[in-house]
Amino acid sequence: MTGFFSVFTVELLNSGIRLATPVILAALGGALCNKAGVLNLALESMMLMGAFVGIVSAYFVGNSYIGLLIAMASGGLLGLVFAFLYHKYDVDLVILAIAFNLIIQELTVYVMRVMFGNVGSWSDPSITRIPDIDIPLIKDIPVLGNILSGYNIIVYFSWAITIVMYLVLYKMKFGRHIRAVGENREAAETVGINAVRIQTMALIISGVLSALGGAFLSIGHLKLFTRNMSNGRGWTAVAAALFGANHPIGTALASLFFGLTEAFAVRIQNVTDLPPNLVELLPNFATLIVLISIALREKLRENNARRHFRAELRAEEQQKAAS
Repeated sequence: MTGFFSVFTVELLNSGIRLATPVILAALGGALCNKAGVLNLALESMMLMGAFVGIVSAYFVGNSYIGLLIAMASGGLLGLVFAFLYHKYDVDLVILAIAFNLIIQELTVYVMRVMFGNVGSWSDPSITRIPDIDIPLIKDIPVLGNILSGYNIIVYFSWAITIVMYLVLYKMKFGRHIRAVGENREAAETVGINAVRIQTMALIISGVLSALGGAFLSIGHLKLFTRNMSNGRGWTAVAAALFGANHPIGTALASLFFGLTEAFAVRIQNVTDLPPNLVELLPNFATLIVLISIALREKLRENNARRHFRAELRAEEQQKAAS
């Protein structure tokens, strides 16, 4: 039992923050799309594209930061193609997302085999991982320094973009347009809002953020690419966006919960005799619990709405009877 409780340390929170970073970025993109009224279940493919393009670009260009930018551009392009097929040909969003996820998964394996002769994983000593940053003054604060300092720029960017997205959605005109399109597209279009443009921009931004999350895995954390490197994190991001009610702050906190769950599953293997296969199921089990809670929350909301409607209806009937 003592070994079990030894897992709960500052290092666990530190690892959880790192592991949550790609989920935060993809989940924020998914939340933005949900706010704009367009479901994006292709986050997995966008993350995988970013992971592959990022490390390959870093290898050929010789600069990991440029690799990040190219990865983000590839994700944005994928989001643009997604939006084009949806708006131009009215392809079902779920079918389109499944197709993207399957195609990108196999395409990355094929290109890796053709370019480098590898199938399972690939790396090169010339590739430089995005370095960690020690924040002056904060790094010297006990405990807090270990929590807030020592991450690379992508981690800090995920914190900053969370705040920026909150300000855009709830404090700026563009954010009001996004929410208006998501709540009632027809009404938004009648007041001159271009819904197609809004949804296209949301999908592009979602692709950029998801690809950056994927690039974090390949050149910001591990310095290698493996087959199916996203490993379901795109789907976890979808759950995090829903669990956070598509609110940037709530989505980031939900993503942090998933990151801590994954970090806990990794660290608990070192202090217990539990079967590794069972421990690896913990993040998936947490996702299942979250999805069930989302369904229960929506059911409760519907029941409350019905009760409120019935109460108003009874009040109107009583007023008519009294008159």
